[in-house]
Amino acid sequence: MKQRLFTLFTGMVLGMMLLSGGYAAANTILTASPTSQTFYVNGQQVQFEAYEIHGNNFVKLRDIGKIVDFGVTYDGATNTVHIAPDSHYIEEVTTPAPATPAPSVTPAGSYTISTDHWSREDFSQQANPAVFTGVYDRALYNTIRQTLVDGAPGNAPAYTMVAKGNDYSAVKKVLGRMNNTTWLEHYVPKDFTNYWQYLDYFAVTINVPEQYKAALDFIQPAITQVGQLGSDRAKVEYLHDYLCSLLTYDVKAVAVIPQIFVPHSGELKGACGAYASAFSFLCDAANIPCFMVSSSDHTWNLVYADGRWLYVDVSADDLRQNKDALLLESYPRHTDIAPEATAFLKELLVPGSTK
Repeated sequence: MKQRLFTLFTGMVLGMMLLSGGYAAANTILTASPTSQTFYVNGQQVQFEAYEIHGNNFVKLRDIGKIVDFGVTYDGATNTVHIAPDSHYIEEVTTPAPATPAPSVTPAGSYTISTDHWSREDFSQQANPAVFTGVYDRALYNTIRQTLVDGAPGNAPAYTMVAKGNDYSAVKKVLGRMNNTTWLEHYVPKDFTNYWQYLDYFAVTINVPEQYKAALDFIQPAITQVGQLGSDRAKVEYLHDYLCSLLTYDVKAVAVIPQIFVPHSGELKGACGAYASAFSFLCDAANIPCFMVSSSDHTWNLVYADGRWLYVDVSADDLRQNKDALLLESYPRHTDIAPEATAFLKELLVPGSTK
């Protein structure tokens, strides 16, 4: 076998998942999160889908075999993994598992899955198929949409698999852009008994951050007033003006939701990101679909009003003391750095809205 150098940077401990059914039977509680570890093969940096579990970094043996080029096979009959150091890596083609009902829960509360994604309904049929590109596929759409439809915190999670390179980071950013009065969280359940079989798995659930409760109480008078207005346009304009009364633009200032929506004297300073996140928060509280959009150096909002998606840039309007960036059909000279994610988000919040 030709010599191969496999350098693990910063003295990491590498755990290769050569685990048998006995591991799952042990019912060990695992928590995992994506690792920021750097990997090198023959002096060249490579990308692995890797996770930190109990202080150690774990990558799939098959991923190592693919990059270093040695054979890795799995014998389902004997539940064993075989390594062939003198053979070349060959990608195995597997037949997708048929759809199954909800994840099974054992009497002891252990969480076990048997398919790579699950939601109770195929919501993707309602959406514009053009938005399903790359990692933004139907399985991910159904997982997130199921969570939005369920709404209340504490419901059984929907889940999906995200397996390729930077895809996990892209999904994390999409979920972050949807954080308004509630947060969408992705995680591996603590009582997940067969994580070793589904290393690319994560579930999505929803919760109300504790630090937002005071802010929600603070804005209730404004939300009540919005509820008395007739059109979406009138509601959005009211929230736009309300936010301008609380903030003043400062490109170097940082302000967050718990600081903005509490009693304070004078206007609080904030940059464009503060305006955009606060406006999303207000719109969500008023049941108006809204999320943030960013260029390389600026952030604003897209809001669904009177049957279409329109641009709103509260920070620009507050700075210039006008309403030139309120409910625009297009926003020239502002380039969205993630247009595919933006189209996907539109369909997640309002299915069929981009058809």
